[in-house]
Amino acid sequence: MSFSSATVYCRLFPGIAMAMLLCACTSHEHQSYDAGGQPYTMPAAYPAGYYDYSAPRPEPETYQLPFQQVPGYHLSGIRFASSEQNGQPGNLVDARYFRSHKSGPKPLLIVLPIWATHTFPSTVISNGYAQHAQGQVNVLWLQGDGPLFKWFEMSKIDNEDDFTREVETASARFRAVSIDTRRLIDWAETQPEIDSSRIAIIGFSMSALVGANVAGNDPRISTAVYVLGGAKPWNMMAECNMVVQYMREQVSEELNWDQEQYREFFRKHLALGDPARWRGRYRPENTLIIESSKDDCIPEESRESLFYATGQPERVVYPYNHWQPFLSMTPMGRNILTQDIFEFLDRKLLPRQNGSHQGGSVLTSSAQSR
Repeated sequence: MSFSSATVYCRLFPGIAMAMLLCACTSHEHQSYDAGGQPYTMPAAYPAGYYDYSAPRPEPETYQLPFQQVPGYHLSGIRFASSEQNGQPGNLVDARYFRSHKSGPKPLLIVLPIWATHTFPSTVISNGYAQHAQGQVNVLWLQGDGPLFKWFEMSKIDNEDDFTREVETASARFRAVSIDTRRLIDWAETQPEIDSSRIAIIGFSMSALVGANVAGNDPRISTAVYVLGGAKPWNMMAECNMVVQYMREQVSEELNWDQEQYREFFRKHLALGDPARWRGRYRPENTLIIESSKDDCIPEESRESLFYATGQPERVVYPYNHWQPFLSMTPMGRNILTQDIFEFLDRKLLPRQNGSHQGGSVLTSSAQSR
């Protein structure tokens, strides 16, 4: 476990706003994987479940993108029809594919979006890791222009029947994008440039929940990073601030529900979206959790539930709220969070040569201290 030197910096300048902001960007602790945690026990085959599907392997359309290519890659768009109702434009699965120019099969990193919210984290990781890996990893960046939960529309509902239908529709979209991701893997493992034994996934906030449900149901995911996610999604609905809080307050007033009634409603309707259901199906030695100890959207019970369900994996903890750690993906925050992610992915996806990993040479302060 190690603390960033920025903690000392913050204590020296407590009254300066910029120093406080820098502190929020960089102060964190890095905990190593507890090898005594929950072992990986997923059998080679298991009964059909909520995230299983019968749709055939997709044959995506490839299209050109009107922006600059990334050195070492051919960057193009791929899209195909969703087998569900995913709430995305045209009901399509749309992704940016960074295909390495280097010969031979390479690992694949799947980057999930925060649907209809912030594109910054997924942009930084998809473009940044492609450049960092220098062609040693292929990257699939799933697009997400359509919302999974239509918060403002839901906030206007004034009766339980309509609210139930909308929540069930949103839950179905959540399941759909999880299946879309699995079908992307169906396609990816047929591509000669992809090493299907080294497939990683990363998600942020809501997409961390999607990523965890995919990893818990698809043994082809070998490596996973969950950033500011959790389990027990009904707790998030009952306690998250921002637009989720606005919806909760409006609906609770209309339906005359208290917080626990609201929580129990979502416990019933979102139970199958709980990553903790898949305990024992994760690979803790290949998992990284990044969280905030004062997260005002993902409650502590949800954060701990994901940590223990995934087998007490490697964990980075920021002592701030839900959005502040994203500042550490910027130059102002010295790109600390980004570099921690890259260093972890290097360790898990890239083979060692002469005692060091292939790809970029950047190491974080926390990586250097281990």
